[in-house]
Amino acid sequence: MWLDVLDRRKFVELAYQKGQELNLNNKHYFGWLEAFFAREYTDDVGAGDVTSNAVLTKNTSRTAFLNSKASGVIGGLEEVNWFLLKRCLDVKVHAKDGQNILKGETILTIQGKQKDILATERIVLNVLQRISGIATETKRLTDSINGYATKIAATRKTLLRYFDKKAVFLGGGLTHRFGLWDSILIKDNHLEVLKSAGIADYIESAIARASAFADRVGFIELEVTSHEEAVRAATKFKNLQLKTPCVVLLDNMTPTEIEQTLETLRDLNLYDSVLLEASGKITPENIQAYARTGIDVLSLGYLTHSAKVLDMSLEMKL
Repeated sequence: MWLDVLDRRKFVELAYQKGQELNLNNKHYFGWLEAFFAREYTDDVGAGDVTSNAVLTKNTSRTAFLNSKASGVIGGLEEVNWFLLKRCLDVKVHAKDGQNILKGETILTIQGKQKDILATERIVLNVLQRISGIATETKRLTDSINGYATKIAATRKTLLRYFDKKAVFLGGGLTHRFGLWDSILIKDNHLEVLKSAGIADYIESAIARASAFADRVGFIELEVTSHEEAVRAATKFKNLQLKTPCVVLLDNMTPTEIEQTLETLRDLNLYDSVLLEASGKITPENIQAYARTGIDVLSLGYLTHSAKVLDMSLEMKL
């Protein structure tokens, strides 16, 4: 059994953490990033910044300072630095991604033609504020359950896809799946299709079919909504003896229901055959109650669809 020979926390990291791949040396990430900034710049500037062209008669060289207006975790510096250099601006970076910054700190010093600075201002702020906001909230929630073995993960409820995933990583959370292509997550709609086809052992059949792809994916996970379904899924995973991480997702269960399910899995000698994730109805207010259950991972859509941006401003030196 893989959990007999590998620390459970390390296996969680192995299955769920891909944040270290989100850097400019990764060709896939870099290609996505390049396309993102090209699209944002084209959509925002279009044929030209009509305001700057109308008001500013000269394109004088200036220095601008990007300052934080709130304390938090900074993120997106690597990406924004690349974008600004691409737009022929000189940049001095005063912090590192994942670092705690204080209100009033200068994060970037930007030098170049004033029209070029103004043309990039909003794009830079949008990216930095969002990534930093998500990273800050992720760290806050991670710190709030620091005494427990449970880890926090993102979901696919993202607005800026890889930027949002990197933000969670910088805040100390797990990235989970990047997309539908990298790992298997069998959800309720998949199971409903099997049930509608008259397949009684729909859980076991779904896992068996997924196991054929075990060597091509990061993990295989199945969503359950009841104690009985969790036992069926864990039993099937144990019988298959896959080397790929196997996960049972407890969906919309209360902390009490999760505790009872974990206890049963231990009693049936199934606990060490799977990782356990909980999702649904988890909020900053009740996250400690969920962490106390001993669940391996809590996945929260909240991290990427409800976190506030970290306030920043860009001021041009006259």
